[in-house]
Amino acid sequence: MRKLFSVLTAAAFALSIAAGGCGKEKSPPQPQPARKAIAGTEKKAAPKPRVKLFTGTIEVLDAAAGTLTLKGPRGERRFQVPEKVKEQLDGLVIGDKVIVKHIDEMALSIVKPGANINAQTSKVKERPVNEVAPVPQAEKK
Repeated sequence: MRKLFSVLTAAAFALSIAAGGCGKEKSPPQPQPARKAIAGTEKKAAPKPRVKLFTGTIEVLDAAAGTLTLKGPRGERRFQVPEKVKEQLDGLVIGDKVIVKHIDEMALSIVKPGANINAQTSKVKERPVNEVAPVPQAEKK
């Protein structure tokens, strides 16, 4: 009987330890220190396209297809004109000198040199009238 009691006590003790270990909350994993990147192993993001200007004379103009070919000091360039910029093609003819703001082969705006900067947004830039501010008068006592 004594032997049975010792075995049951040992089993109860082992069970209490096992149950106690399972009941503990696990702590969240510790954040690992950031690894220093080895130079040249990182993937570089693709560079963002830059907006550029191209000045030239119109050689080919196809408003229906939305294409424009210019000949300038840096050679001949062909541009695609999106729908929102096609209205800027109105009034242009072959032989006109224009400035095209573009990203790669996509034209963002087309203006004639010396034109109003806000012409593409169809806003007229008004010059402020120089008004003379009233001179403050001394207070009367």
